Amino acid sequence: MTTTGDWDQHMDEASGCFFSWDFSSSDKTFLLFFLVFLSCVIFSSTANGFLFFLTVRHKQLLWQPQYILINNISVSGIGMSLVTALVVLSSIVRKQTQVYGHWCIAQFCILRCFFLTSHMTLAVMAIERYIFICHGIHYLRIVTTYNICIITGLIWLVSGALSLHGGLVLSWIECGFQQQTNGLLCDAFTIKELIPFSYEQNMLVFGPPSVLTAFCVSVICYSYGCIYHAALRVSMALKCSNHRAKRTVGFYFLMFLLQLALNIFFIVLTMTGKKEASSCRSVNSLVTPPIIIIPTFIIGAFLLVRNPQIRQLLFSLCQSTRHEAPEVFDRSRRADGIGEDASRQEE
Repeated sequence: MTTTGDWDQHMDEASGCFFSWDFSSSDKTFLLFFLVFLSCVIFSSTANGFLFFLTVRHKQLLWQPQYILINNISVSGIGMSLVTALVVLSSIVRKQTQVYGHWCIAQFCILRCFFLTSHMTLAVMAIERYIFICHGIHYLRIVTTYNICIITGLIWLVSGALSLHGGLVLSWIECGFQQQTNGLLCDAFTIKELIPFSYEQNMLVFGPPSVLTAFCVSVICYSYGCIYHAALRVSMALKCSNHRAKRTVGFYFLMFLLQLALNIFFIVLTMTGKKEASSCRSVNSLVTPPIIIIPTFIIGAFLLVRNPQIRQLLFSLCQSTRHEAPEVFDRSRRADGIGEDASRQEE
């Protein structure tokens, strides 16, 4: 652990005084980062929290295959947001970047587990929609609650295994321990920047999740491409243009790719990252935490808005809350009036 003086010296050398607390340009940059990051955390936690609450609250949705997957991805989003927020805020409060050690490797494993779980769940959701639309006659036989629960368990098992594998490889590499990193969070980019990996070590740590993410993106593209082609065939058979179906499929496809785009950018940044100037490294250390959280907000907000049943439940919840507020106020006023009458009678 370093003292406050060592911290200030380290940040002066590594990031151009991003943590100096006078209102210089660097301090404004850090303040902007903090506001963006805090907004991302709040929006992501709110969107995924509502998604989880609405699916758990209504028992008829809880055990439907589609909503099991939605529930799973909301849990992954909440976990990713909370872990990232707690670690980054602890670094800011302590005015100290992360120290590479066992706790840093644990952060890396936890974030990777949520990261891979989110990607695989998105791929399974795309397959579920593909079976529903393109092979609807077999949907009830293939997509059952039992099968989806098994698949969800396998998703977490594979994510945990790959995360543990990466953590074990990092612990075996006797390099960089107890060194001060340049990041507020022990993400893949921060660790890759600190440790000079060989080609074999690089492939062992970062190869499997990159391959799995590429596979998930391919599955999503193929599934929604087939769905769009099916909608196009129906339109041609009926000799009409089904603009609504095309827009819906295109919107789903765009949102899923947008959700994955930031993560893909993060993977490319990690796999191709080289030693850069200190100013570039400091900017990357501030940019990577929002890059990790923004996709979780995108998918949570997207499912809240686009899923018809969840959207209806959200509107019903808002309306009931709006109607209950005046009733609670009236009850409190009546209770205050009764208390005043009783006090007058006693007098």
